[in-house]
Amino acid sequence: MRTLSLILLGAVLWFLGAAFIRLALPYGLFSGGYATAILFGVTALLAPVLLSLAHRLTAGGKTPRLPTAAILCLVGVLLDAVAMTWSPELYASNPARLVGGAAWLLFGVGALLTSAMLQDRTR
Repeated sequence: MRTLSLILLGAVLWFLGAAFIRLALPYGLFSGGYATAILFGVTALLAPVLLSLAHRLTAGGKTPRLPTAAILCLVGVLLDAVAMTWSPELYASNPARLVGGAAWLLFGVGALLTSAMLQDRTR
């Protein structure tokens, strides 16, 4: 049951990330400037918070957090691959502008997995 909850939560988080990219692209948040650096920094800071929240919401208890992060990331990466391949307009009207958003998604996956490793190490 917990795995199903994580899969559903991963799908919700993927949708929110895709919507964020679509809304943020016109404002230049993925253009590689200071705004992008700030966005990446905020993402790194929010990753452990998001992981803790997801772990709690899915009744993770004292179990390691890496499996929680892995399932969330697995769902997101698979959905991103499908959407970016067959429906890139979901993210941007011009798919060529999608590179910065895709990089942010990959960074978020790395930040979430790193947070899980660090949190498991300190437990």
